[in-house]
Parts: sequence; structure tokens; C-alpha cells
Amino acid sequence: MSLLTSLARPFGRRLFGILWFDLVWLSAVAGRHEWLLVTLGLVLTQIVVSARTKVFNWTLYLGLLGCGILLEWVVVALDVLSFTGGLVPLWLVLLWCGFAAMIITTLDWLAGRYVAAALLGAISGPVTYAVGVRLGAAELIRPEWQMWLVYGTLWALYMMLYAWAIKRFGGTDVKNRDNQSVD
Repeated sequence: MSLLTSLARPFGRRLFGILWFDLVWLSAVAGRHEWLLVTLGLVLTQIVVSARTKVFNWTLYLGLLGCGILLEWVVVALDVLSFTGGLVPLWLVLLWCGFAAMIITTLDWLAGRYVAAALLGAISGPVTYAVGVRLGAAELIRPEWQMWLVYGTLWALYMMLYAWAIKRFGGTDVKNRDNQSVD
């Protein structure tokens, strides 16, 4: 199956997941503690909708969530930046809860596509943190180029892990695609 075909088929699910996660991100990052209840509602909706798809898998979800929180802890431990609200504040944990649900149902086309996953992570990951810093959600402790380097590397690794994990643990949609011929 071609990449274009695997992207187009469940277009509505993917579009909803990405747009809804944009709301989660905005609420968590811009609203932080003041919008916790809004963020919680948005995240719970993201999880419920995602969990009802054939792609979703709870083991995968919890693994991605744990790796994401570990990623944040590493960045804070390296003194790259600090988050408003503590080591790994609740708004950031909620953001990761939403992200882990979203990524499973919207980026499942990355299953086994390690280079594409790494490039997507290396580019898009650091962008969100740069915007978050400008919104006051985090404070840079080191020069910004170091934040880009560290987050770019960690997000490339995270997304490669995701590409492996969604192929291995993804739900029936991913496994059915693996059994079809690849163009």
C-alpha cells in the first residue's frame, strides 16, 4: 500500500485528531494552571475518541505517555529549560496524555517508517517548545540553539520509537495494513 493511500483512507479521523490536539495544546500551554479543567476535558475527549478506533492500544498509549514524561524529565535534568509550575507540571502531563492518544490515531501511517518519523520529530518537536517558551510556559536555561538540538534529537528518537511501537502494538488497522502488499 502506498504512503498516499494510507494517508488518505482515514482522513477524517486524522484531521479530527490533529485539530482537537491543537485545542489541547493551546489550552495546556497558553492556559497552564488556569485552564486545567478545560485541558482535562479536552484530553479526556481525545482519549475517549482515540480509544474507540481500531488503531488504539492501551499498552502502546501508556508506553508513549511514559516515554514522553521521561523525555521532559531528561530535558529538565539537563538544565535545558524549566517549566512554569514545577519539574513536570500537571498541565504538561495532561498535554502528554492528549498527545499520546492523538499520535496513535493520526500518525499511524508512520508505522515502520523510521526516517520519516525521525524527520517529523526533529522538526516539529522543537518548534512547539520554542512557541511554548514565547508563551511563558517554560524558561530557557541554556541558549536556544541548545534547546533546538536537544529537543530535536529526543523527538527524533521518540518518533522512531513510535514508528516501531505502532507497527508492533498498533491495533487491527495497522496490523491489517501490514498484511497487504506494499507498493
